[in-house]
Amino acid sequence: MKSAHAGNIANNAYLIAKFLRRKGEDAHAFHFRAEFIMGHPEWEDADFDAELDPFDPPDWGALRFTNGYVRPEWAHYISGLPAPYELPRTALGGPPARIMAATYGNGTVAPRGGLARLLRAGSTAVAARYSTLARRGQLRPEERVQLHALALVRLAVERLASERAERRLLLNDRLRAVIAEKEAITAHSRLSAAGQRVSMHDLAKAPFWASYRPMAADFDLVQLYGLEAIKGVFLPPEKPFVAFEHSTMRSLPFESTVQGRLLALAYKTADYCVITNPDVIGSAKRLGLQHYRFIPHPLDETKYTPAETPLREEILRQTGASLIFLCPTRHEWSNAFDSKRSDRVIRAFAAYCRGTNPRAALVLSRWGRDVRASEALIAQQGIADHVVWRHPMHKLRLLEHYRAADVVLDQFHESVGTFGTVTAEALSCAKPVIMYFNPAIHEWCLPELPPIESALTEDEIEQRLVALANDPALRERVGKASREWVLKWHGWERCAGDHLELYAEVMARSGQRLVGSGQWAVGSGFQREPLTAR
Repeated sequence: MKSAHAGNIANNAYLIAKFLRRKGEDAHAFHFRAEFIMGHPEWEDADFDAELDPFDPPDWGALRFTNGYVRPEWAHYISGLPAPYELPRTALGGPPARIMAATYGNGTVAPRGGLARLLRAGSTAVAARYSTLARRGQLRPEERVQLHALALVRLAVERLASERAERRLLLNDRLRAVIAEKEAITAHSRLSAAGQRVSMHDLAKAPFWASYRPMAADFDLVQLYGLEAIKGVFLPPEKPFVAFEHSTMRSLPFESTVQGRLLALAYKTADYCVITNPDVIGSAKRLGLQHYRFIPHPLDETKYTPAETPLREEILRQTGASLIFLCPTRHEWSNAFDSKRSDRVIRAFAAYCRGTNPRAALVLSRWGRDVRASEALIAQQGIADHVVWRHPMHKLRLLEHYRAADVVLDQFHESVGTFGTVTAEALSCAKPVIMYFNPAIHEWCLPELPPIESALTEDEIEQRLVALANDPALRERVGKASREWVLKWHGWERCAGDHLELYAEVMARSGQRLVGSGQWAVGSGFQREPLTAR
């Protein structure tokens, strides 16, 4: 079967397409040229020495990969255009790629013409500055003023553009094409089948929407990840569509926003929803979903393996420590649903350092809204000489740090209680993991719980650190059990097999003939809601 996987947040689309291809399926992954760097295949499988800005992906062709990585032919850039919907690999990067969203202009070449070029360059600069300030977190007063001013400018420009198109004012060929496609969506889509119409304002909140209907025509099934599931409502209702939840079902579908409304409709009209975070089962039932199932985050346990690394001795020598604690998650202190509560890690580690425990180094990654606040807290606690900062690490570099670490720490938000990629990768590397894990929310989907060292408060985190630091045999037992659990319940074959089983039902319900490897009857042994959940 030929399947499209778009919205490569955290490389999930790329990994699942890779796993399906190992099973003989014709799976293709799509992502955006200017996307957050952790959604580029090179971030997952290439090894390189450059330190990169996560929000400004490089020209990958200009980098030297020390492991000889070559992007596979089935990993594509989305253009944001209806034709071609796949951006040529030789197309320009940088600003031209960023302004293709929801336009029918040619984003594969630099814009020409004085006024058009000035307006595009100006809008790109405003958007880039807005994004930079918005993700910075601890804003200075002058930055806060800039952010509010830029938000007003963006809203005004967006409103004027929408009104111009809706009222058919000063139309050019590009706008006429956009309006024609908008009317086609209103006439025949999952949105129209649900009795709704699409507006220009809706399309403005769904960047790169123009590529999805042409893409769908070339594939037997389309699976859309995270917020990209919104584009599923623009697809013809007869096209099999699977929505992949990526922390996006917790609260977003219930927000009174364009994105919230469209995402809720996408989940409700999808032929199937894949749930990767068990705690969103309540959201699935609140939305009234009938077809959903749990499939763990994609993980290649043949790549994330325990092994020795010289990096360990390097960090120990640099810090004078005898143990390494690794916390690579982003710095987010808020009480938002996606917060990591990294402040609790720092305070717990400071308390550990004040005790009579083996000297340890804490390795942190410099990314997230609250990096500034974390730096200030570290200085205030007097533990700067115990902390090793790393630039955001690509996955092969992160793998070396997993292998070097004695203990890995992840996320500690009370409203989540489940794990993501960091924990799964660390468990696969046979490392003890400390995070907040709530067994109750996993009862519907996990027959056997992972051996996670659960903690929530600063005191609890410190207690787990002290216990593991002072008992090498305990670290070894927990690490061994962690690897065994991954091999039994969380491998790549389980992920691929569950997807194939799900696709078999979707295609059977749609009445379409299956084409592919024929490997449909792949059971995982997981306890879960019935395949068609009630």
